[in-house]
Amino acid sequence: MTSTLSKTPKWSRNTSATAVGQEQEPINIEQGSYDGKIEKPAATDFIELEWDGPDDPENPKNWSYLKRWYTTFVVAWMCLVVTFGSSIYVSGALELAAEFHVGDVVGFLGLSLYLVGLACGPTIAAPISETVGRNPVYYISIPISMLFSTGVGKAPNIGTVLVCRFFSGMFASPVLAVAGGTIQDIWEVDMVGLAMSGFCMAPFAGPVLGPIIGGYLIARKSWRWTMWVLLMFSGAVLPLVATLSETYKPVLLKRRAIKRGLPLPPKLPPKQALALIFTVTLVRPFQMLLLEPIVLALSIYMAFVFAVLFGFFEAFPFVFRTVYHFSSGQVGLTFIGIGVGLLIGSALYIFLDRTRYTPAMRLPVPPPPEARLLPAKIGAVALPVSLFWLAWTSRHSVHWIAPVLAGVPFGMALILLFFTVVTYFALCYPAMATASALAANNMLRYIMAAGFPLFTIQMYQKMGIDWATSFYAFVALALLPVPWALGRFGARLRAGSRYGIKRDMLEMEELQVVQSL
Repeated sequence: MTSTLSKTPKWSRNTSATAVGQEQEPINIEQGSYDGKIEKPAATDFIELEWDGPDDPENPKNWSYLKRWYTTFVVAWMCLVVTFGSSIYVSGALELAAEFHVGDVVGFLGLSLYLVGLACGPTIAAPISETVGRNPVYYISIPISMLFSTGVGKAPNIGTVLVCRFFSGMFASPVLAVAGGTIQDIWEVDMVGLAMSGFCMAPFAGPVLGPIIGGYLIARKSWRWTMWVLLMFSGAVLPLVATLSETYKPVLLKRRAIKRGLPLPPKLPPKQALALIFTVTLVRPFQMLLLEPIVLALSIYMAFVFAVLFGFFEAFPFVFRTVYHFSSGQVGLTFIGIGVGLLIGSALYIFLDRTRYTPAMRLPVPPPPEARLLPAKIGAVALPVSLFWLAWTSRHSVHWIAPVLAGVPFGMALILLFFTVVTYFALCYPAMATASALAANNMLRYIMAAGFPLFTIQMYQKMGIDWATSFYAFVALALLPVPWALGRFGARLRAGSRYGIKRDMLEMEELQVVQSL
C-alpha cells in the first residue's frame, strides 16, 4: 500500500550514493547497520513515508543555516570532549603510577583501557540511534561517562582508576558513533564535505589539546585535576546538548505519522530484531574487515597512523625531556605542530572538495570513487617525511623547533588520510554498508592505538630516538603505495564486492529493515 495524500509522509530511499541534491540515508561515522537475511514485509504492506515536499520545514536540511551550523558546532564539541578525555589523562599518568606504587606501564594502561572503551561502545549506539534517534544517545552517554570520570578523580587505588577509565570511554564513545550521522542528517550533499571537514577536526583536535592543557596543569596541580578539567569541558557542553533538535529522518517521520494517525511500517518480531542487532553490532563490520580488501587495506593504514599519534603521547615527553630538558608544560606545547598540521590538512581538503570534487559530482557522469584519492596520496607522502624528520632532528645539535615542526606534516597526513577513507567508503558502498566499513575501521583504529602506549617508552629506550621513530617511518613507507594501488585496482575490487554489486537491491532491503525497527 502506497499513500498518495499530499500531506502524508512516505518512506523512500535514494538509490544513488553520489547523486547531488538527493536524500541519502545518514551514515554513522563509527558504527554499522543491518544487512542480514530476514523476512521482509510484503509489498502490499510496505508503507512509504517521505517529507511533504522539498520545502518541508520539518526536514532538518531545510533548517536555517544558523541552526544547522549551531548543531554542527555542538556535536563537534561533544566529539572533542570525548577524545580530549583520552589524552589529558597521559599528563598525569606518571604521577598517578607513583602515588599508587605501580609501574609506568600500569599507569599508562588507563589510556589504553579508555581507547578500548571507545572501540567497544559504538556497538551499543547504532541500534539505539536507529530506533529512538540521535538525541537520546547524546543525553545519556555524556552524563554517564562523566560519572565514571568522577570515579577516576576520586579513586583510592589503581584498580578503581582502570575500571572507571574503561567505562568512561565506553559510555562516551556513542557520541563518536552518532555525531557523523547528525551532520549528514542536516546538510545537503553539496555542503556535507565542508561541514564534515570542519566537524572531523574535533575528534583529532581533542587528543592534541589534551597534552597542551595537561602539561601545565600537572606542573601546578595533582593528576586528579586532569579529571576535573575533563568534567569542566563535559559539563560546559551539556546545556547546549539539551537545546538540540532531533535530526534522524526515520524517527521524525514516524513521530509525524503517529501524530497524524497514519499507519506505520510493520515491526520486526522480537527474535528477528535480536538477530538484526547482533548483525549490526558484530557480524557485518568483521565480515567487511576480513572479506573486503578495500576495507582491510585502509583500516590497517588508518589504524597505524592513529596508533602512532597515541604513541607520541609517550614518545614526545621522552624525546623533549631527554634531549632538550623541557618541563611538562613545555612538552605539552610541542603538540602544537601536529595541531597546525591538522588545520593545514583540513584547509587543503576543503579547497579540493569545493574546487574539484563538488563540481565534478554535478557532471552527467560523475567520476569514479578513485578520483577522490588525491588527498590520501598527499598524506601518504607526508607521513614518512614527518617521521624521518622527527627521527633525525631530535638531538642536542639541532634546535628544538626542528622536531616540533616535524609534527606539521604528520598532522596533515593524519587528517587527509582520514577524510579520504570516509569519502571513499561512502562512494564504494551503499550507505549502511559504509557505516559497517567505518565501524570496522573504528574498532581496529582504537584497538591498535590502545596497544602502542604500552611499549613506546621501552622501544625508545632500547632502540634510541632516531631508530625507534625511523621504524615507524619504514612502516609508513611500506604502506605508502596503498592509495595508488586502490587508484589502479579499486574499480576491479568494487566490481567483485558483495556489497558493491547489486547496490539498488541492497539499499531497498536496508530501507525496509530500518523502517521496520
